Amino acid sequence: MSTFVRHFAVIQVPVKSLEVSVKWYREVLGVPFTFEYTPGDHEAWLNIGGVGLGLVQSPSVPRLDFSNMAGEMQPIISLQVDQIHAVHEDLRSKGIETSEMRYKKSGGYSFTLRDPDGHLTNLWGGWPSAEDEAANA
Repeated sequence: MSTFVRHFAVIQVPVKSLEVSVKWYREVLGVPFTFEYTPGDHEAWLNIGGVGLGLVQSPSVPRLDFSNMAGEMQPIISLQVDQIHAVHEDLRSKGIETSEMRYKKSGGYSFTLRDPDGHLTNLWGGWPSAEDEAANA
């Protein structure tokens, strides 16, 4: 019998300061905990749509982004949000540095931001509506 992967179970992200990262992912992105976190732990487990996001304290934190062939920075992790325009506006009003909102035909709206360790993350608003496609034709 062949093995077939069903879905992502866990994504682990190395971080320098677990307390700083936990606060950022909870307060800025609103990600809930999977397991109880106690300050002083070396890892924290959050839950994004049923997928575990492990924030793991590490002595060295590698870059979690890369350049595509056009030289544009690309994130390893993209997260889907509701009401992407309101999220973008809210983050900026709180002083969080984000990219400009982008629209990709048939792909929808998205923007990027960096976490406290500099990891580039993409926030995506989901598949575009017919109205979005018409307005951005």
